[in-house]
Amino acid sequence: MYKTILTILIGVTLISFNACKPAVSVSDQHLLKGNNLVLDNDLENAQKEYEMAIKADTTNWRACYELAGVYELTGDFKASYFYFSKAVQLNPKFTLGYYNRSNLEELIGDAKGAEKDLKTVMENKPFYIALLTQGKTDYGKGNLKKSIADLDEAIKARPDFYLAYSIRGSCKYRDGDLKGAISDFDMEVKLNPDNMMGYVNRGVAESENKDFRAAITDMNIALQINPLWSQGYLYRGTFYNSLNVKDSACGDFKMAKKLKNPDAENYLKKFCN
Repeated sequence: MYKTILTILIGVTLISFNACKPAVSVSDQHLLKGNNLVLDNDLENAQKEYEMAIKADTTNWRACYELAGVYELTGDFKASYFYFSKAVQLNPKFTLGYYNRSNLEELIGDAKGAEKDLKTVMENKPFYIALLTQGKTDYGKGNLKKSIADLDEAIKARPDFYLAYSIRGSCKYRDGDLKGAISDFDMEVKLNPDNMMGYVNRGVAESENKDFRAAITDMNIALQINPLWSQGYLYRGTFYNSLNVKDSACGDFKMAKKLKNPDAENYLKKFCN
């Protein structure tokens, strides 16, 4: 019934809208919109939002990094290299920027540049990044046991990095270990409480474990962080529907439709007519 559990790619940054925190800048508002569009696979409009984020604040290294990733996905390697370089220029301690630029340099045949950037990575961080990347690659290929083994080692090397728990939790989820997945997502949320995807991942796993109330609680938090993510309303509406709370379910499906989610109309027809 549910889509495959979502995993954030390395480097994706999300900005919190929590009312108790300082107001989000115009630049970060565009960054958030860009991240939303990437999640919806709308790279063209995501690129525009990242460009507006940089225009509003030329020091926004996160927007530079995300824009570099979009350019790489669309095949514009020259622009991708420029913005990866801009990101690490603005934040010289941003190890993932060097790591992803090294991958791009290897792709375009700049062996010396790739070697130099990898050296910087190894100087700044232990080898866990390589294990993390290998684990993510194995996950994408469906080699779940191998991925979990790589991520176990990555977590031993760096137990405070939330993304390793996120990917390992997704592996366990796909492997049918719901309790193990929820435990990893607990750690993801603990280590990075402002990242909505931790709550989304845990909520989906909880729903598969038939704990729909816990799933709704997590989706509530995710939607507080990012109230414009239409897919979250579909998830929460489905959880409400499983508890036979039809009014709340249909209200969420209507909100998803208002936010132009392409699947919302089907949910409304299936559950609300």
